[in-house]
Amino acid sequence: MLKTKYKNIFDHQDSYWWYKGMAAINILLLKKYLPKKNNLKILDIGCGTGAALLYLSDFGDVIGVDKSDEALKFAKTRGKVMKGDIASLPFKDDTFDLVVCLDVLYHEWVHTKKAFLEIKRVVKPGGIVLIREPAFDWFRSSEDIASQTKHRFTTNELKRELMQSFDIVKLTYLNFFLFPIAFLKRLPEIIGIKKKKGISDASSISPVCNNILFYIFLTEPMVLNYINFPFGTSALCVARKK
Repeated sequence: MLKTKYKNIFDHQDSYWWYKGMAAINILLLKKYLPKKNNLKILDIGCGTGAALLYLSDFGDVIGVDKSDEALKFAKTRGKVMKGDIASLPFKDDTFDLVVCLDVLYHEWVHTKKAFLEIKRVVKPGGIVLIREPAFDWFRSSEDIASQTKHRFTTNELKRELMQSFDIVKLTYLNFFLFPIAFLKRLPEIIGIKKKKGISDASSISPVCNNILFYIFLTEPMVLNYINFPFGTSALCVARKK
């Protein structure tokens, strides 16, 4: 990922509507599916600048892993971290009660098959995996250039990689209600009228629009308790290891 992207993410994770909304969804799902016990061992793979470490620490002892020294400079201000590669995690088999992998597998440098094998290896039997990735390969934009995207996922692709070793407990798309707005915004890039520039959206939104989008997005955690969304900008899978 571009170095300037990490700084942009770190500066906006506490305020940008997308980051705040996704965190609310993750917290809801973890409260629902994690076992109600203390001292859970938690791994955040590809922790980036470390925002998830803050709320994951409410559920147990969490460590973040990332291969980027630039990302780890920011992440270490938010929790316990170490350098590591998703294709060769520095942990023993069956170590963690929860493994979280948020917007990691889609990157150009990730070997997807090896990454899924490592995720399966380090989580305990009965442990939970939460994976979220950008959705639909055709839905690319300038954000994908800035993030060095290789592949955007469907929910069926996530399910296919996990179903042999895991019971799927939640499989859904996210950002459903705002998807039409996102689609219209990206349409010129999708059909080739506008060139993708490789810049981030987070620094260019007004505070008023940011708040409106956040409160619309906040409706999703309430609804997700009852349904799975048929489309959205992100694909999410929660699974329990057999």
